[in-house]
Amino acid sequence: MKAFLARLLTEIAAPWTVNVASCLILGWSIGHPGWGAFVALFTGVLPMVLIVGGMARERIGNHHVTEHSERHGLILAILALVLVALVVQLLADAPSEMIALTCAGLATLGVIAVWTSVLHVKASVHLAVWCGVIAILAVALSPWWWLGLVLAPAIAWSRINLGHHTLVQIVVGAATGFAIAPLVYLLVA
Repeated sequence: MKAFLARLLTEIAAPWTVNVASCLILGWSIGHPGWGAFVALFTGVLPMVLIVGGMARERIGNHHVTEHSERHGLILAILALVLVALVVQLLADAPSEMIALTCAGLATLGVIAVWTSVLHVKASVHLAVWCGVIAILAVALSPWWWLGLVLAPAIAWSRINLGHHTLVQIVVGAATGFAIAPLVYLLVA
């Protein structure tokens, strides 16, 4: 039962699903659901397409990319996707909130890239995205979103229980998302 619960929490809090949900929530909340869907495509759906493609070519072992060595090129590819989304938004005069969300994601992923490829720390992207998104929704929409942080320890437990991360990697990921994402969002919005 513990393993099932850990897998369930890991799937629910997967970065791609959290990104899709947060983009749709923010887009809908600010009256621009189309922009929410656009950003969700580039920050959630297309990154998962890259991962599944990597799995099909046997370059990535699983959809959570648990092997540290498999993350380097993938992070660069996802950074490129998010950068394309940002450029399109800037050229098309997208709502500032969506541009800020994209910038926050780009900055957070950039710091994760440094942790991964420069400092050789396999920071938890699950916790970085979860904590970052909750903080952004709390500052952008309502303080009630802070309650979402209550689930962070359960998500952390699931990642450790499955053997995908250590406590240090969890803390690094959570702290990165929590510190970088809302700060960049507020600076840009």
